[in-house]
Amino acid sequence: MRLAVAEATSLRPEALEILQAEIKSRGLDNDIVNSVNAQLIDTGSKEFDDYISLIRNQPCPACNSTHQPLNAAVIGTVKSFILLTRYKKKLMIACPTCLQQANQSGTSTTALLGWWGLPWGIIRSTQALISNIKTAKKIKSTEPTDTLIAFVKTNIGIIESLRKNKQSLQAMLDSVNKR
Repeated sequence: MRLAVAEATSLRPEALEILQAEIKSRGLDNDIVNSVNAQLIDTGSKEFDDYISLIRNQPCPACNSTHQPLNAAVIGTVKSFILLTRYKKKLMIACPTCLQQANQSGTSTTALLGWWGLPWGIIRSTQALISNIKTAKKIKSTEPTDTLIAFVKTNIGIIESLRKNKQSLQAMLDSVNKR
């Protein structure tokens, strides 16, 4: 199941045919075959844009608002304590308002706590701050970010398998933000 839903693009064409035949011979749900086929869609196609729209039109996992389309961003946070520096990059899918708040929180935490480790605190804090400044500009765009497009491309089989179950799709988006 996992191979069909999440990793079909890594298979050779012959193996894909065998996988699809096996799914049909076992009488498994047709949604699994749809998940395999979804992974083969080109990113520039209308079908792929439909998956982007599906994700963007979900309620915000952070605030439950439906007023703004969702987007995605990677937010960096650095915390340092003398010899220990922790640089955490977090993928977040949310409305622009929640993404902006999370980005500001990551930037503030990094500015206050990131510099205290030597030598990595200074290096990683600079990297995180520059990344967060670039992210802040992308969040304001009404277009889907490259991060959201990459997320959908990577998870398109899972999205297809959850497409009809809005609660499960929402749970998947929630789990992304809790990582």
